Amino acid sequence: MRRLIVFAHDLAAAGLAWVAAFWLRFNFDVPDEYRNLMLELLPWVLGIHAAIFLALRLYRGLWRYASLPDLQRIAIAVGVAALAVPAAFAFVHIGLPVPRTVYVLTPLLLGLAMGADRLAYRAWREGRLMPLITRPQATPVLVLGAGNAAAGLVRELAASQQWRVVGMLDDDAKKHGAEVGGVKI
Repeated sequence: MRRLIVFAHDLAAAGLAWVAAFWLRFNFDVPDEYRNLMLELLPWVLGIHAAIFLALRLYRGLWRYASLPDLQRIAIAVGVAALAVPAAFAFVHIGLPVPRTVYVLTPLLLGLAMGADRLAYRAWREGRLMPLITRPQATPVLVLGAGNAAAGLVRELAASQQWRVVGMLDDDAKKHGAEVGGVKI
C-alpha cells in the first residue's frame, strides 16, 4: 500500500512539474493554445513517467532510509523520462510544438521534488527537523570521538526517541568546530 502511495505521489509530482514548467516558461501567463496543449499532453506525460518509474524499479527503497543510491535511481529515472517524453512527442507529430524550455524545466523540477520529498520525510522520521520540539523528553547525550563509528552512532541515536545528541568530543584539534551528522564537534 505504501509503495502505491509513493508511486501516486511521484506521478502527481511529474504532473505538477509539467504544469509548473509551462507556467515558468510563460511567466505564469500561459496562452490559451499552450494551456490546451499542456493539458492534452498531460496524460501522455504521466503515462511515460509511470512506465519508466516502474521499469526502473524506483520503489524498492523505503523513504525512511532514503540515501544516495535512492537519489541516483531518481536521477536516472528522471533523466530517462527527460529523453523519452520529447522523443515520444516527436514520433506523434503534435500540431503545436512544446517549448524546449518545458523539456528542460520539467526534469529539473521533478528531480528536485522527488529527492527533496524523500529526504524531508527521512529527516522528519528521524526527528532532525525540530529535535527539541519533537523529542523534548529525550535525554541529551555527548558522543566521544568523531570517526566513522561515531558518525554511525550519531545516525542511530538521531532515529531514537530516547536519546538526543547535543555534541561530540574528540581529541583531534583539526576536527574541532566541524560537524558530523549535524552535530558539532
